[in-house]
Amino acid sequence: MKKMMKRAALTGALICLLLALFTVCAYAAEQKVDAISYKMDLKLDAKKNTLTEKVTIRVKNNTGKTVKELCLRDMTPAVLKYDMKNYGYDNKKLKTRVSSVTLKGSKKKLKLRYAKGKTVIWVKLGKKGKLKPGETGAVVVKMKTDIPKRQDRFGWQKTKNGRHYALSFCFPYLADNRNGKWQKDPYFDDGESRSWDLANYYVTFRAPKGYMVAATGTGKTSKGVTKITAKKVRDFAIVACDFMKKDTFRVKGVRVNNYYLKGKYQKTYRKFSKMVAKDSLRIFTEQIGKYPYKELDIVPCNFGMGYGGMEYPGLVMTNAASFLSGSYCDCWSLSDGLSHEIGHQWFYAVVGNREYREGWIDEGFTSYLEKDVYGLTDCEANRYLRKIDKMVSSIEAWRADRDDLIATARQDWKGTKINTAPGKYSGGQEYGPAEYDESYMFLQEVRLQLGDKRFAEFLRDYYKAFRFKVVTTRDVVKMIRSYDNSKEMNEILNFYIRM
Repeated sequence: MKKMMKRAALTGALICLLLALFTVCAYAAEQKVDAISYKMDLKLDAKKNTLTEKVTIRVKNNTGKTVKELCLRDMTPAVLKYDMKNYGYDNKKLKTRVSSVTLKGSKKKLKLRYAKGKTVIWVKLGKKGKLKPGETGAVVVKMKTDIPKRQDRFGWQKTKNGRHYALSFCFPYLADNRNGKWQKDPYFDDGESRSWDLANYYVTFRAPKGYMVAATGTGKTSKGVTKITAKKVRDFAIVACDFMKKDTFRVKGVRVNNYYLKGKYQKTYRKFSKMVAKDSLRIFTEQIGKYPYKELDIVPCNFGMGYGGMEYPGLVMTNAASFLSGSYCDCWSLSDGLSHEIGHQWFYAVVGNREYREGWIDEGFTSYLEKDVYGLTDCEANRYLRKIDKMVSSIEAWRADRDDLIATARQDWKGTKINTAPGKYSGGQEYGPAEYDESYMFLQEVRLQLGDKRFAEFLRDYYKAFRFKVVTTRDVVKMIRSYDNSKEMNEILNFYIRM
């Protein structure tokens, strides 16, 4: 018995050492043009439904070559074009315009060249702005955009109680750069196509008097001006609303701001969302690893049917539509959606990935957190949900349903691959099922091969090894093989993943 325990301890130590060496080798040689920080001055005009932006992007050249041109991204042209085409009854002649890009401290406009429907902006830095290896510089982007009328992550709504603004996918940023190559993934309305790089944000946001503001990071509001600081984050979002309030509580040392909207069932929403947030944050912290930020903002939005929510570092938007004016409170969907978006704090916010090309990584691991780590735990939120909704299955019944899904997974997913980018599908495959459902089944097969205990260790080590880094499908495969490189495991990998 002592020999077995000693052998297990040595094996565990060897795996940790290999993971540490793998992580160092994978990232030590990385060269990129890096956005260090974003200083943003934003103004919301609630009468004209516009957002005026002045964004200073501080950049460092970590490559071995002089950088004479920067690649910026601005997704608003694509978002507004999509909205005018698909939601034209509310959105006519929406406009967005970058008025200038200058070097910090200069008034001279830099030469711009647009591509991909103006979502890619090439900026000529000139003789004064070019960055030699190791040098740091900054550019200032000034722009103004209409805010579409839409129940979505970038849009505004008017209700009988007031106005609600969700502001994301509307801020200019430096395109991701790897080994000197700029990444230019297109805007994708059904999913995410955004920066995966880490940066610090320093934001001044001006809104009309009476608006409550929730944002990535921590902030304080005084006389309509909110000062926000968000460090080491991959993205940034704001929600501003004149009929929003909040409850505040702490979980595992983290301050949780649980916002709610005045509505028909606000009392039920406040009660249940607090339960789900407390349980999700506690369970994920205990079983996966420490939550990385000081605060977590949970912000309700009046999204459409089938829209669970949206994740950002330190902030999640959740669908509270049924609690505002619906005929009943959909606590079941709120439980699944909110726990899922909170799970993204671990897999996306901390362990990053290229969402457009490899969305299965963050969605698959987060779906596992939602369905198994949270969903199969006997916690206050799950007990309350089953008490008020008799249609919700017991934990035992859900575990049996999961096992039935695993039994038919090979038949259901034959010929499809989880690491497929949108637009590259074949054989009738579409975005969504593979990224969420098939990737979840893939992780279930890996779990069965490793066993529950070893798989739980794998999740914790995966989170620890890639904390605040960016993973690829190849990285995930290598790490799985470090736990089990058997013929059986490789058969699982080859069935689900295009190698």
